[in-house]
Amino acid sequence: MAGAHRWQRLIAELPDDIECRVLCPPPAYPYGEFEPSSQPIERETIEGIPVTRLWTYQPQADSRSDQSNLGRILNYIVFSVLASLYVLANFWRYDTIVTVSSPHTTFLPGAVGKLLGCSWVVDIFDLWLDNAADMGYAEPGTLAYRYIWVLEWLAITKSDAVTVITETMAQSYVEKFGVSRGRFTLVPFGVDETLFTPTPKQTDSTRVLYVGNMGDAHALRPFIKAFQHLPAEYTLEFIGDGKRRDELKTLTQELELTDRINFAGFVDRTEVAARLQRSALSVVPLQEDLQLDYARPNKLLESMAVGTPYVASRIREIRRVTEESGGGAVVSNDPEEIAATIQDLMSTPEGRENMGNSAISYIEEHHRWPLLGERVKTVLQSVS
Repeated sequence: MAGAHRWQRLIAELPDDIECRVLCPPPAYPYGEFEPSSQPIERETIEGIPVTRLWTYQPQADSRSDQSNLGRILNYIVFSVLASLYVLANFWRYDTIVTVSSPHTTFLPGAVGKLLGCSWVVDIFDLWLDNAADMGYAEPGTLAYRYIWVLEWLAITKSDAVTVITETMAQSYVEKFGVSRGRFTLVPFGVDETLFTPTPKQTDSTRVLYVGNMGDAHALRPFIKAFQHLPAEYTLEFIGDGKRRDELKTLTQELELTDRINFAGFVDRTEVAARLQRSALSVVPLQEDLQLDYARPNKLLESMAVGTPYVASRIREIRRVTEESGGGAVVSNDPEEIAATIQDLMSTPEGRENMGNSAISYIEEHHRWPLLGERVKTVLQSVS
């Protein structure tokens, strides 16, 4: 249920005797980019997999709107309720229900299925509740917070198995709920090897690339300010959007960096890969004072897959990856330290190429979809 972008790839790696179906809402993100659906149920087949889409509220404001948070909440809650009703009507068709979070509201239909006799596997790639509290979106002690906390407790303690994206995330839940580490299987995100192809040979590019959302979790301001301390030929390009885009463009204007920092908006995934391949470095900025130590972002993995070294915020999981792979550098969110690290890497093309080759090897060993599909197969067979 939900998470179709991730599970579409995992399902493709499962053996034919595991019959899979996907239950998800109509596409809505980026907000305002999709025509809203009014159909209560829509069915289609994607790459041989039956997909059922249940109507839910579909936000139409773009991701920079103050109203988009309320729209997301309605999107999540309505879908979880209707998905629970769907499970009540159809549970007898299925052996196992996999619920994918974030958001944690997807745990509700999973718990309903478990109560009715289905096996329940929980797949988590975001500490959604902890992050919401840190960022001020949820107030501990409120009814809504307690409701989501109970759903999370049920998922971690009462499901048949839990898959998580990083070891740091597993340890967080072990400490939070006092459960055994053995309940958790690591299934990180994979990288599409046909799209993000290795190109570790360094060019003469002086472009630094950021790919992804521009939200509260991303420490983008110090990375922009770092360019005050770098040579004029070094440029920074943002691919993506988010509610902080206007704020960051204003900062760029105030710092008189508009000729060196470009906001390109959304581009096609093939173009993302191509721009990563043509960039000297990528950046992966995350706030250090939020509970993001578990994060191993896709933007990090995709940069590693093509062999482009990264400069990333010094959070626990990224430090782990950097120590194990040698594929980039970690920094505190200090503009001068960021600038010095970028300068050091830019001045050593051979060192960047070595980093790129090490990163490619790491992705091959830990983040290819066939390997991850094999882990999921083992989990599903263990609970059936």
